[in-house]
Amino acid sequence: TTKYADKTFEKVIDATGKSVLPGFADGHTHPVWAGDRVHEFAMKLAGASYMDIHKAGGGIGFTVQHTKDASLESLVESFKQRLDRMMKFGTTLVEAKSGYGLELETEVKMLKAIHQADKEHVLDIVSNYCGGHSVPKGKSFQLQFP
Repeated sequence: TTKYADKTFEKVIDATGKSVLPGFADGHTHPVWAGDRVHEFAMKLAGASYMDIHKAGGGIGFTVQHTKDASLESLVESFKQRLDRMMKFGTTLVEAKSGYGLELETEVKMLKAIHQADKEHVLDIVSNYCGGHSVPKGKSFQLQFP
């Protein structure tokens, strides 16, 4: 209650006989990324497996490469657009994970995007580093975890 103690409101809503629901807390999302994978939907409809799509250059590897190539500014702007959509559906708290970088520079860029959006957007955002989202291209699970 102290968060809004110094606020004034233009409109008071009488909720007598109504239901008032709390905002949704999205406790696990990776909302900072680049690269549209809508083309994979047709592959899935045609019966392709996730590994088929991955071998064809799609899947998480596609998103990782596009996220790596994206500017910080474009990641912030697309993230804020996603936050706007989340808010329209009732989300008030987002736990935003990195994870589509798979290397230090891009993971840090993603976390910076989350931090910047947190300063600019009304939604409450909690950031979380998730560097082990997938095995990086050119690496193997055995190399990562001997």
